[in-house]
Amino acid sequence: MIFIGLFLFITIVVISLNMYNHSNLDYIKDYLQKSKCEEYIYSKGSYKAFCGDSFVEVRNSFIVNIDENSTIFKYKDINNLQINQLNLVINNTHKITFKEKEELDKFYKKISEKIKN
Repeated sequence: MIFIGLFLFITIVVISLNMYNHSNLDYIKDYLQKSKCEEYIYSKGSYKAFCGDSFVEVRNSFIVNIDENSTIFKYKDINNLQINQLNLVINNTHKITFKEKEELDKFYKKISEKIKN
C-alpha cells in the first residue's frame, strides 16, 4: 500500500513538472514570435533563433526570465565564428550547443551569410 502511494506521488510530481516545463517552452516560443524571429529551433535546452539583425539564444530553466536567460548576438558584432564538435563558438567566448550536426551546419551557414551582408 505504501509502495502504491509513493508511486502515485512520484507520478504526479513528474507529470506536474513536465506540464510546467511545457508552459515555459510555450512562453519562450511566444516571445520569439512576438520578436518577429524567423527561423528557430529547440535543441539542447535552449531556443536558437534569427531575429532581425541579431542571433538569439534563450535557455530554458525552471523559472523563465527572458532578460537573464537569453543571449543576443548582433551580426555586426560577430568577428569570429567557428565550429567545435557540436558547438558553434562565437567570438571565441560564447559556445552554443546543438544536438545534431545538420542543425549546426544550417545555423553556421545562415549566420555566416548574415555576417557578410
